[in-house]
Amino acid sequence: MPRRREPRPAPALELKTTRLAGIQVILNSAEHAALDTHLSTLFAATPDFFGGEAAVFECGRLPADAPSPDWAWLARELKSRGLNPFAVQNASAELAAAAQQAGLLVLNDVVPTPAAAEPEPVPEPEAVPAPEPAPSATAPTRIIDKPLRSGQRVYAAGGDIVVLAAVNPGAEVIADGSIHVYAPLKGRALAGARGDTSARIFTTHLEAELVSIAGVYRTFDAAPDAAVARKPAQIRLADASQIVIEPL
Repeated sequence: MPRRREPRPAPALELKTTRLAGIQVILNSAEHAALDTHLSTLFAATPDFFGGEAAVFECGRLPADAPSPDWAWLARELKSRGLNPFAVQNASAELAAAAQQAGLLVLNDVVPTPAAAEPEPVPEPEAVPAPEPAPSATAPTRIIDKPLRSGQRVYAAGGDIVVLAAVNPGAEVIADGSIHVYAPLKGRALAGARGDTSARIFTTHLEAELVSIAGVYRTFDAAPDAAVARKPAQIRLADASQIVIEPL
């Protein structure tokens, strides 16, 4: 009988892209030692990758009774690694207050639980016209037919994106669905931006700086494997947590 594989514990800290601030720093732990250890491991291979990008601390996964992290220390550590954290979001009142004392903005307001209201009287039924069919939730595919230069960022909300020209170093392509690049992919490609783990990245020439699917990312401090470097390739997630790069 095969042994049941135990789920891996969540790391103390994760990085994800966000439309608001470029990088979302997701805190799974507030413990100083755990954060310090994971920061060293996370940035060991790419200490100078992030070039001053803005970042937001996401606190929604911290336990309700979690102590406040040392916000000032944590912000300094990330700044020394090329990120520029400026705010927290989804923080409890206690975490938000501590973050503000450290000079961080609070992007969410703590909303008190509303008091129970008196039930309203139920109106008499009346004839209601049949509702019109809801429009399709799938957004049309976005098509880019011009090269993307360094510093340019394009985003396909709710759907896929097709790029028919080069994505140059420093450029960024983001899609809630899959990304198709029928040209050299030398910049960054981030598919499944809202958590779609089935999204994929396809390119006819893989030479990327960074690829990401549903927040799981991989950087290339060295060239990809010879089987896919500068060749047609697809990128997908395995077990919702591991980037797999395969030749097309």
